[in-house]
Order: sequence, then C-alpha cells, then structure tokens
Amino acid sequence: MILLARAIWSCKGRIIINGALRICDNVVIAVGSSIDITPLKDEPVVDLGDSIILPAFVNAHCHLDYTGLAGRLNPGISFADWIDQIVEIKRSLTVDEQESSWIRGSQMLIKSGCGVVFNIESVPGLFSRMIKHTPLQVCPFTELIGFKDGDDESLVHLAKRELSKNSSLSIVAGLAPHSPYTTTSKALNVLAGYADREGAPIAVHVSESDDEWAMFTTGAGALYDKMKGLGRRMTDCCAKSPIQHFNNSGGAAIRTLVVHANYLISEDFDFLAKSGLSVVHCPQSHSWFGHPEFEYSRLAEKGVNICLGTDSLASSGRANSEIAELNMFSEMREFQSRNQEVDVDDILEMATLNGAKAIGMEGQFGQLREGMLANFSFIPFPSHLSDVKETIIAHEGSISGLFINGKHVFSGKC
Repeated sequence: MILLARAIWSCKGRIIINGALRICDNVVIAVGSSIDITPLKDEPVVDLGDSIILPAFVNAHCHLDYTGLAGRLNPGISFADWIDQIVEIKRSLTVDEQESSWIRGSQMLIKSGCGVVFNIESVPGLFSRMIKHTPLQVCPFTELIGFKDGDDESLVHLAKRELSKNSSLSIVAGLAPHSPYTTTSKALNVLAGYADREGAPIAVHVSESDDEWAMFTTGAGALYDKMKGLGRRMTDCCAKSPIQHFNNSGGAAIRTLVVHANYLISEDFDFLAKSGLSVVHCPQSHSWFGHPEFEYSRLAEKGVNICLGTDSLASSGRANSEIAELNMFSEMREFQSRNQEVDVDDILEMATLNGAKAIGMEGQFGQLREGMLANFSFIPFPSHLSDVKETIIAHEGSISGLFINGKHVFSGKC
C-alpha cells in the first residue's frame, strides 16, 4: 500500500514535500517523493491530501494506571506530601478502577499519535491482563520497591517472574527499581546486573524533587523523615547527590533510563554522559511541580540522549478543575515554551527516535525509514500553512489517523 501526503516528516533533517510512504505488512518499504514512488499493479493507494505523515510517538515514561487520578491532587504541595496522597488514593482503588484507568490512558495516547509507551507497571499482573485490549505497543517496566535490608531477594524474585511473563507479550519488557530512596543500594546493583544478563532495560526515578535532593545531600527534610519513619536505613544519606548515590550503588544497567534528573551538579552531567545513560524529561509534570528549569542544554552538550515522556495524570491539572490528558503534542509544546532556542527537529526527535535509542531499538521504530516498523500517524496540514515542523508541534486535538505495526488502529476528525 502507498499513502500520499502533502508532507512527510520522516526523521530529523528529512522533510518530503508531496511525499509517498509505501508499506507492506508491518514494514516500511520506501519513503520518498510521490514522483519516485509509483504504484505497482493492483497496489492500493490512499491519498491523504493536505496532511503530514510522521513517525508515531515514543512516550518514554508513563503510569497508565494513574490516569484516573487526573485532577485529584493540587500543585503546590511538597513532593513528600504528594507521595502520601498517591499512596492513600492507590490503596482505595478497586481492580476495575485500575483496569479502566490503564485502558483510558492507552486510549488517550492512541488518539494523540503514540505508538510505543514505556509504562511503569506498579500492579503485578495488570499488564498481562490489559495488553490484549489495546493496539498500543506497551513496553512494561515492572515497578520494584524495597527499601529495607534484605528486600533484594524478594525484588529479584518479582523481577524474574514479571519479566519472564511480560517479555512474551511485548516488544520489550524492562524493570523499574523505583528510586534510590525506595530501593536499597544492594537491590539497585543486583537488579541492574540481572537486567543486563536478560538484555532488559531499566527505568529509575532519580533526582526528581527537592525533597529527594535534601535527603541525599543534607540528610534532612520531609522525605528523609518519612523514609526513616518507614524503617529505611539512612546511613547512605551523606552529602552525595541522588545521581552520585545511584552511581555509587552500581544501579546503572547497560540500557538505563534516568527519569527526571531535575536537580544536578557538575559531576552528574559527566556521569550521565560517560555511562551512556538516557534521561527522560516530562515537561508538563515538571511544570506542575514547579521544578527549576530543566538542564537541557548542558545535557545535550554532553551528548546525553534525552527523551520525552508524559509521566502520569497524577501530576497535571488541578483538583476539581482542569483535567489534562496524556498527549505528546502537549509535552512538546510545553518543552518548547521553556526552551525556545531548541530546534523543533530536536524536539520531535526527543518524542520519537530518542525513546527508541534508550532501549536499543532505534532500528525498529521512531523514524520512517526502509525496513522499520510501520508505526506512523497523520495530521492535517491546511493549505495556508507552510512550516511542517511547527505545524506538528502546534497540533491540538485528535490526530487524523494512526498505524501501529502496519495496522490502521485509529481514525479521528481534527
């Protein structure tokens, strides 16, 4: 099949005007000018008219099962208090509420052009029950929390069980040791080693909040008091940044996604670059919490692979008021509003290819090139507009259509 469009954003640096995309089964066969790609005998041709075809987004960090928490928490509370509220709400959720939340989140991502999402699975077994109900390519990262001495054995058991089960149901399955403050140093190290032996990526929340920063650098603060009260041994909180603590713990696997990295010192930039770790930035959640400006330029100058994610709807909107949606277009716009010097090509790449790079699958998705999976969406490109990249960033509402793994999974009106 050939799809024609007024423009194709294939990848960074490649825009094709009056473009054609040929796919066969689930693979991209050719991308180029409609003059050069002509139909074979009996080959279907779909003319999308004034549209832009672009790679389906890769959402590098999400909590689908938190979708139902949208608007239930107000910004402005401390991170430690936010955790308390999240834990309390999660305890009250029924299985039906967890499942409907997961599905509703996946539907939001589909209608906004997402093809792949790295989802933190905090409820064992939820992914395996729900994946059959969505065409979204969900990469499950099993959440692992154990902050007491001796927890590493039970965490490895859970990791082995879930990774074995989830790997057969997804293109990639990973592990998510929650954070350095909720996972012992020994567990971080053991889980990283296990992930490497299994060829699995890991995702870890690191240096997300000022409370976490205070806990590790000063041995004080609300989060320090909370974790100490829960029985965590606090002798590792001694004037090290959270990133340095993670480094000293040996928590980095070969493919590691450091989620957030909002509070950094010079040594942290060097470690992230030299270790080849990826950083996931979630712009709207970042703004909701009121964190300092994300250090994009310094990270990019060091060559760190930076991806975009939506995080969860537990950190968006306001209680009893605005309800946000999981939407990568919105994340790109939020990032652009705070980083206007960054080329739009780079922003688009953070929302597509860079996520694939983070898990070693840049040859499979994140671009529209020959031999890659046919994961792409298309949006309107009205005749009075001429800037392809800015039109993509500015797009609001539902996409016009989405293909995942070569299948037309969504059609919408914009």
